[in-house]
Amino acid sequence: MTVLSTLSPPAAHAITGGNPVANGDLEFVAEVRNTAIGGLCTGSLVHPSWVLTAVHCSVPTSVGDMTVRVGNNVAATGGELRRLKRILRNPAYTGGHNDVALLELSSPVTDVKPVQLATPDQASLWDGVAVGPFTQFDQGTVTGWGLNAAGVLPTRLQFAVTFITPPQPDNLGIKRIMVSQGPCPGDSGGPLLVAPPGGGDVVQAGVLKGASCGGAASYSEVGAGANRDWLLSQMTKLPYSPFGVADWDRDGHQDIVARNDATGDLWLYPGESSRGYSSAQPVKIGNGWQGFTPFGVADWDGDGHQDIVVRNDATGDLWLYPGDGSRGYSSAQPVKIGNGWQGFTPFGVADWDGDGHQDIVARNDATGALLLYPGDGSRGYSSAKPVEIGNSWLPYSPFGLADWDHDGHQDIIARDNDSGKLWLYPGESLRGYSSAQRVEIGNGWVGYSTFGLADWDNDGHQDIVTREDASGDLRLYPGESLRGYSSVPPVKIGNGW
Repeated sequence: MTVLSTLSPPAAHAITGGNPVANGDLEFVAEVRNTAIGGLCTGSLVHPSWVLTAVHCSVPTSVGDMTVRVGNNVAATGGELRRLKRILRNPAYTGGHNDVALLELSSPVTDVKPVQLATPDQASLWDGVAVGPFTQFDQGTVTGWGLNAAGVLPTRLQFAVTFITPPQPDNLGIKRIMVSQGPCPGDSGGPLLVAPPGGGDVVQAGVLKGASCGGAASYSEVGAGANRDWLLSQMTKLPYSPFGVADWDRDGHQDIVARNDATGDLWLYPGESSRGYSSAQPVKIGNGWQGFTPFGVADWDGDGHQDIVVRNDATGDLWLYPGDGSRGYSSAQPVKIGNGWQGFTPFGVADWDGDGHQDIVARNDATGALLLYPGDGSRGYSSAKPVEIGNSWLPYSPFGLADWDHDGHQDIIARDNDSGKLWLYPGESLRGYSSAQRVEIGNGWVGYSTFGLADWDNDGHQDIVTREDASGDLRLYPGESLRGYSSVPPVKIGNGW
């Protein structure tokens, strides 16, 4: 995170006209691209799962039309690339006012510290009235990926210090923060940053709604007022990241493995094969798990114990953490089993091709192609070549891999992020495209995070374990081995997740 005192260029530069951001500074600034309108915008990571930008930057026909890159300072490369689950536009948006939107990421960004929203008691930092003898106005930092006055895009993220002039409320009574100069087209949705008294990390006071490229610009206020209230109401703080559901301790019951995101500790929540709360106490089975994206829990090495497959987000390396069937830390050492996994969204780990070895199914987020990475049952790199098994998967969020319809083949369950429908994509144990037609098995699934697919209640049918993100409740959706809707009602099996 950058402290404002380290950013001290002259204020006269447009963002793209003067000052490239140094490595490690302003990592929370997001490069937002919208292929539906051919647009480039800027945003800011305000939560591991959310990027804040402008409504007018987020008007595609599908979430599959947008990408977000965070943590880079060179255009279109580096950092963490994410697709989207949802686009939330401020319902009070009208005529360019209240121009703020939230982009829910396909998976959290865990290795970049989000920027904090400013608070209402800091409003004097952007009211346009300076305290002190050296300047007439407040000062802030503007930053973005946009054009300069000549219409040229930068190769590096740009920033400048600018004056914050008195706000100009319009006839709707909506407060806009005005700056003297700086932003240009392409910087829309980017943050206006201010420094709290006494130093420390910068905080975000506004979201760019419009600019004249080198002249004055206006920001939607997010440090106070109705926009801030709406943002906070939408960004549910989710304490746990799911790693998977499997019989980790080998007691015959399915268990939940999840990370406490505040501490980085990994926990085992033992199940009891019931449709309700489990009485078994959670057990810590690891620590230091920040910065890892789970790919799945399965017996990867074929030794009879469940293992964890994860990506180190900083390096892109794929690691195997072998389990030993215990309710505690495993004594087995982790092993690197792959590299170059940046830019992939995991769909799950299962024996997709029916050869007796666990495989990885993942989406290439640049192309939307779904790929099978066959395993060979070893604690190391697999010699098998990846195979494309699908395309056009950008608008979908994975819910997991399992033999849902009980036909002996692994299947994919995924949510269409635009409609909220849940779909079954039946597999055929092939290293290639399946000829089976997809089947709708649910609707209204927006706002849920999958924890995994498994036979949780031990009735012989695969089930869905999922979190309702707004409440934090954990729910069991029992399956019936059907290619269609299940008639069994969901059951709450936990809270505070």
